[in-house]
Order: sequence, then C-alpha cells, then structure tokens
Amino acid sequence: MELLFNECSLHGQFTDVQSFVTSLDVLMGMRQVAKRYGRELYCRRTCQQARVTHQLTLPQAIQYIEKDKVRALMGWFNRTGPYWEESQHHSGEEYLACQGELVTDTAIGECAHLQFSNRKAELVSLSPSQWTSTPLEVEWYKDDVGEWSVTLTNHTGIATLEAALLHSSPMLQSWGQMEQACLSRFDNLTFSEDAFSPLKGTPFVVSAANSIVDLLAVLSEFKAAHLTGEGRTERGHIIYQQYFTGGNAWYSDSSNREKSDFENDMTFRLPGGEGESLFAPFHGKVQTPQLRIHFSWPIKTGTPLYVLYVGPKITKY
Repeated sequence: MELLFNECSLHGQFTDVQSFVTSLDVLMGMRQVAKRYGRELYCRRTCQQARVTHQLTLPQAIQYIEKDKVRALMGWFNRTGPYWEESQHHSGEEYLACQGELVTDTAIGECAHLQFSNRKAELVSLSPSQWTSTPLEVEWYKDDVGEWSVTLTNHTGIATLEAALLHSSPMLQSWGQMEQACLSRFDNLTFSEDAFSPLKGTPFVVSAANSIVDLLAVLSEFKAAHLTGEGRTERGHIIYQQYFTGGNAWYSDSSNREKSDFENDMTFRLPGGEGESLFAPFHGKVQTPQLRIHFSWPIKTGTPLYVLYVGPKITKY
C-alpha cells in the first residue's frame, strides 16, 4: 500500500501557529506509524513553501516552533522526502477533480491514478482542513472513454491508519520477493523460466518494483479481457485506450531502428518451447530506473501471453 501526504490539506487554514503544531504532531505520529510498518509517507517538494495561517508561510511559522519538531518536519519536506512526483504516474495533462476542484498534479490526483491502475494507495491529511472527509471521490475525465470515478481512503488520525496498515500486504523488500509475488498472483500470464533473471545485480528500488507489479497487473487484466469467440471485451478496449495509446502510454513497440539494432537482444526463448524463440520488441516501461518488461504481442484469445524479460532497458545507445 502506498501512502501519500495530501498537501492540499495545508492551505493556510490555521488560526495560529500553536493550532498548526497540534495537527502537525498527529501528522508526524502517522508518519512514524507508517515507518513502523515498513512504509514511507510520500510528500511533495512544494510542501516546504505551504501557507500555515493567513499571514504566515511554513518557513515563517517554523520560527515559532520547537527546534526538534522543525528538524523532523523540514528534514522530511526539504531533504529526505520521499517525493511522489519523482516517479509520478499521472500526467499533468489529465483532468482529475475532487470536491469540485482540479486535483491534477496533487497527491490526491496521484493517489487516484494509482487506484485507477489497480494499485493500493491511501491519503494522509491534516485536520482540521477542507479535506477531512473519507472516502474522497475523485473523477477522471477522458474525452475518449468518458468519466471514471474512484473513492480514496483519507486518514486524519493514527488509529485508522494503523488499522489499515495492519491489514495491508507487506512491503516488497527485494526483486526475489517481487518475482514470487508476481508468479503467484498473475495466473493469466505465462512467465519464461528466466524472465526475472536480468534484474540480478540491479539495485533494488521499491518504487520500481511496485511499478513492475502495476504493469504486470494491467497486462494480466488485459489478457483476461480477450475471450474465446468474442475477442476483446469492452473492458479490454478501455484498457487499450488507457495504457497502450498516447504519448504517456505504459506499453509501446520499439522503433524500427531499435528492432534492427537489437534484434538478437530482444529475441527470447519461449517457455516450454523446446528451443523455440520469439522476437518480442513490444514492452512495458518503468522510467526510474529505466526498466522494461518484454512480452508477446499482439495479445490473442487462445494463445498465452508470454512475459519473457523483466530487467534493465535493452535498447541503449
């Protein structure tokens, strides 16, 4: 489960610095609970410049706050993060709205997009604020497929957050753990025996591991949306438009030059194929670090969807 601090909940609403400190203590307590369960609470870099009261910004307000609390807060906001926008999943061109406000390029929008992508994510907000309701409903407006909506759990206290963490899946700790989770979870995909081997020697990055799981989850759902005798279902058409088209598509084909220059590197042995191989330039993309998932394409009913390579980008010049 991903946890994101909702920076929209710090909008100059506090009457004085002391009331802000009271709410801040709860927020930092929630961050410590997240760490105790092996989770990070992601924030946004711009939080360090947020407005605390009508008159004071955060840099001005911290002059009146105990130094230990300032070090902990500004160390998080200003130095260590982690920052969700460094591996942002939704585009600034999307139109995401909540409570009548545009929430594109906010933690609310990012959390919603993760949920749309079948990835568990929840918000943490300051209280009091304009964002204390739970769940929060977010609408995603897309011209080609209409309007979608999703509800987000929004924590404003330690008790509900700890209860959610207690029942959530454990955080991925290694590529091997990720591999086992994928092999046991995605029955619609057929993995080659050495599909995950290219990750050996690559430093483990939990956000990249989560992205790989997300990519495989969409592939698995897309495969399930191809029915014998019916072809691609309506849900399959929606998945294709959402993830396989446009400038920010999660999956794409390699260029003609790449296909020529890296043909051997993108040719893989088929599982159980007794020496048979397949040229598989179509791939899913993780940007930070640059990792790729190569799989058989096009997807057809009655034919396995082979996942043949999970590892560093092959087509490097």
